[in-house]
Order: sequence, then structure tokens, then C-alpha cells
Amino acid sequence: MEFEDSADLIVTSPPYADARKKHYDSIPPDKYADWFMTFHDAFWSSLNEKGSLVINIKDKIVGGTRHRFVWETIDKLINLGWHCIDDYIWHKPNPMPGYWPTRLRDGWEYCFHLAKTTSPHIDQKAVAVPVGDWVNKRLNKLGENDSSRHNSSNESGFGRNISKWVGKEKVLPTNVLSMPLVGKNMGHPAVFPVELPSFFIKLLSRENKLIIDPFAGSGSTGIASLINNRNCLLVDNNPEYCKLANKRLVKEFSDLYNEVSYLNPTEDYQSAVKELKEPYLKKKVL
Repeated sequence: MEFEDSADLIVTSPPYADARKKHYDSIPPDKYADWFMTFHDAFWSSLNEKGSLVINIKDKIVGGTRHRFVWETIDKLINLGWHCIDDYIWHKPNPMPGYWPTRLRDGWEYCFHLAKTTSPHIDQKAVAVPVGDWVNKRLNKLGENDSSRHNSSNESGFGRNISKWVGKEKVLPTNVLSMPLVGKNMGHPAVFPVELPSFFIKLLSRENKLIIDPFAGSGSTGIASLINNRNCLLVDNNPEYCKLANKRLVKEFSDLYNEVSYLNPTEDYQSAVKELKEPYLKKKVL
């Protein structure tokens, strides 16, 4: 493998089953899990020992019910040795309007966090959020049971110690990420907000380390990587999207113009790999 043990994080949104046939090869839901497994070796080998894989994906309605190809895909990855660390929900507060006889509007998507180990690199402080005003009101009214661990009266096994919140300014966020849809598709049919990969980049990678997006589309992961001082490798099988991503990156980061490289490995694979395997002193984008 040309990039073996190189990346802290692979964060990506692969083509959804039977979706956007004009833009990507369409994969039927029944064949999706097997198709995705063809990327397993490359993903596994590219990540370092503490690296993570984050997959943003959405299931599909087939014959009036939700097809479970997404869960079949995750189960197959687990059978190949991946550890499912957590499931995140991307909550979309501005989903597209519409009407469906037996369903409501889709306002969420999965983000699965998998890793090669049960203890991957994680920096929870990097994504901590303000604790909120409620804590001041609550801590001003500490009762007798709040200064030590207080077990639930119904013997459920749960307990709490409210006094531990004293002095805290930030807390861990939940695994439900509320981020609106991008208003403009930027020449690509499925652009996710830069904030989505940015969250996982801050949480699951280190500065100046490598981020990979193998289904890069318009380059949102590249934008998020550069904003957070990471190196990135973007890959897409559609040459037009590669050009679009490069144009977008250069426009967004004109001051880093000389640090953004657009390479076409199908034309000169060996020279492309040689350049990208140089020490990551610059932000590299393929």
C-alpha cells in the first residue's frame, strides 16, 4: 500500500444506494455491502494503529420500507475486524419539504465511527461545548442529596453527584450533531456542510496529520482539513469533481495556493504517489 499506516482519519460520505445515477455508478441496495467491502483493505492499511473511519450514510426506502443495507454494511465491516466505537446522528434542521403517505420528512443521517482498535485517538476537549446557563441556576439550589453520589430511589442502578458540575465551563457534546444542509450544491449533488467533517477531524485526529476522503466530491473534507491545520488526501473517480474540489480549495485558501496540489494519478500514477509521499510539510490535496 502506497499510504500504509499514514492517516489519522478517513472521513467520507460514499454514494448512497441507487442514488444520483447521473453522477455516480449506481449500486443496488442488495449489493451495496459487498461493494463497500472492496474498499476494506485500502481503508484498513491506510490508517495508523490509532486511526478511525467515519462513514456518513443514509439508508433507502425500497418497496415502502427502509432497506437495511446500511446496517448490513456495518456488520460486514465488524466481521472484518473493525470496531464500532459509536453511532452519531447528523440532525438536519432544514430538511427538504415533501409528502410521503406513510413517512415524515427525513431530518437525519447516520455517521458511524469505526476504528482498528477499541481505544482510537480521541480529543474530546477539542469539541467541548459551553455547559449552558442552566447549570448556574441549578447549582445555586444544591440540596442535601447533591453533595455526594445519590443513587436512584427506584434502584435502577443510576446515580448522580450534581456538585461535580461546580466550576465547569465546558462539557462533552452529545452524539447528535445538529447542522443545517448546505444551501448551494456547489456543482455536486450531495454536498455536506464543512462543519460535519470538521467535527470529526477535531475529535479524531491530530494537527499536521493526514486526513483521507476517498469519496471526496466537491472537497468539503479538504476545506475542513485545511481549516483545522491538517493535511488531506482527496480522491474521487469523477474527474470533474476533482477539478471542482481543486478550484474550490484554491479559491477558499488563496494564501495557500502553492500548498494545494491537484494530481491525476491515472495519467502519471508513479509521479503522483512520489510527490504525495514526500514529508507532509505542505497541505496536499489529490
